[in-house]
Amino acid sequence: MLQGIDLAVILGYLLFAFAIGLAMARKAGTSLESYFIAGRSLPWWWLGTSMVATTFASDTPLVITGFVAEYGIAGNWFWWSLAIAYVLLAVVFARLWQRSGVITDAEIIELRYDGRSAAFLRFYKAISTSLVFNTIVLGWVFAAMAKITRPFLHWESVLGAESFAALEQGWPTFLQFQSLDNTLTILALLAIVLVYSSAGGIRGVILTDLLQFALAMSAACAFAWIALERVGGAAALFDQIEELYPNNGTGPTAEELTAFWPTPGEGSLMSFGAVMAGLGVLWWANNGVDGSGYYAQRINTAKSSRDAEHGTLWFCFANYALRTWPWVVIGLVALVIFPLNDPTQITELGAELGDDREMAYPLLMKLLLPPGLLGLVLASLVAAFMSTVDTHINWGASYLANDVYLRFLRPQASEKELVRVSRLSVVFMGVIAIFVAAQIEHVGNMWKFNLAMLSGLGVPHLVRWLWWRANAWTEISGMSVGFLLAAIIYGLELDEGIPAEYIIGMIAACSAVIALSVTLLTQPTNTEQLERFWQKVQPVGLWQRTGNQKRHRELKYRLLAWLTGCAMVYGSLFCGGYLLKGQEWLALALGVVALASALATLRLLRVAEKLNQSVPVQGSSSL
Repeated sequence: MLQGIDLAVILGYLLFAFAIGLAMARKAGTSLESYFIAGRSLPWWWLGTSMVATTFASDTPLVITGFVAEYGIAGNWFWWSLAIAYVLLAVVFARLWQRSGVITDAEIIELRYDGRSAAFLRFYKAISTSLVFNTIVLGWVFAAMAKITRPFLHWESVLGAESFAALEQGWPTFLQFQSLDNTLTILALLAIVLVYSSAGGIRGVILTDLLQFALAMSAACAFAWIALERVGGAAALFDQIEELYPNNGTGPTAEELTAFWPTPGEGSLMSFGAVMAGLGVLWWANNGVDGSGYYAQRINTAKSSRDAEHGTLWFCFANYALRTWPWVVIGLVALVIFPLNDPTQITELGAELGDDREMAYPLLMKLLLPPGLLGLVLASLVAAFMSTVDTHINWGASYLANDVYLRFLRPQASEKELVRVSRLSVVFMGVIAIFVAAQIEHVGNMWKFNLAMLSGLGVPHLVRWLWWRANAWTEISGMSVGFLLAAIIYGLELDEGIPAEYIIGMIAACSAVIALSVTLLTQPTNTEQLERFWQKVQPVGLWQRTGNQKRHRELKYRLLAWLTGCAMVYGSLFCGGYLLKGQEWLALALGVVALASALATLRLLRVAEKLNQSVPVQGSSSL
């Protein structure tokens, strides 16, 4: 049970979040732009830190704990490989989003394309993203939080045995997250989120994100430190894994569980081919490769294109180099305290795991953390949950208000009316998410299904910025094929025994071929529309413009910055990993590589921006 000090820490965070939302309510309510993108006024570290806080949801440590148990450390390549896409977003696309002046990524569609097909795509994307893809994400975040709170919060002691029993008997099963205890906790947290996020808009959301990031990182590091102390330190941790998982052919070996890379050939926990598929495919199959989604919303809060770029680079570094290892450490400690062959070997608490290794994270919290620190770690996970939920609800509501209501239903709506609709949309998004969440059990599986559904948008999202010939049908066909193939494969359970990376790669490849074929078989976007887009956004790539040689040089420097940026992220990521393993000299070498790569990236981006500024926006076009 939680102690009084634990409850005080959690309650303190909840009151802070509530107060922030109310304090920001007046400023958020001045306009649609103020409500959803903070009036384009935020510095780089605000938006970058908010992006990190949002991607750190309550589900993340659970999923990583499950990955380490099933695939070893190398299982994290499923999300490590996406760093390639996020660095590309930082060095090529972040400035373009900020220049576009849009509120949502769906709005960019009618800036880039023309005609009825563009209007249809905008509506199609707004509805499907807000009410389908977005609610699936919210659903797995709710499901993960239900697992976290299960060992700690018991509403029977709050409501009384009779009242709780009566409520349990009458509660509908389709609105239950595993148990009534979990359900009531999630609904209470959601109610707080809906109040402060609907009141304070994106500015209130981002302010709570800043505290959430600091709280989450400090709590995760403290938890990892205590977990290491429990097993005798880092060196002792790896020694115990060696003892528990020998190479005797009866199960996973210590080498497989602790390797950063899987071994080529048969028998590895994590398929080497799957990792190669991730590095070769997952990053460009990711629908957010260009920043589409809530990344674009965060980027559009930036006060300048430089803030957009630097904030996204900070996100890339913090998301991988800072966040990874505390969770991996806890996942490894879980392998020692709850051994895979017999989770009850050391403590009877392991019996609560069942077949769900994701539960090891909250059970370790219950076992290892003293009062006060338990409250801090639980508060950090509550904060992570609320940060992700408020972002997705606010983001989903932005589609309903800006891209459905304002664009198609009430184009003449006043700013006050739009803010009122936005706040109602926030509540509506929360209600929809509750129904979806009640159907989700395994968080990691939903990660993979969602990536598969959206993998058809990777190539269309890239080419709309880089190639003048792309049109609305490029995105419509790619999105539709990806959604259909994922529904067939996962709906008919054709994925059994096939790594998710292969499935996503296959869907992405099929969607890309069809999308590009449809592009060439349909009419290009109107020349005047392309000209307006080029002058406002100033993209690089295959755009037939006067002075385009300098733009090609700019693209070259940005692609070089992409390479050095990836070296920065992966160098700093594995610097921490080799420090954990006690290989200090290799860690030092990677740290030097990471630092040199960071400086080179910033230098290349400065040169690229000077080239951009040397090309006049007005000029002749041969499109």
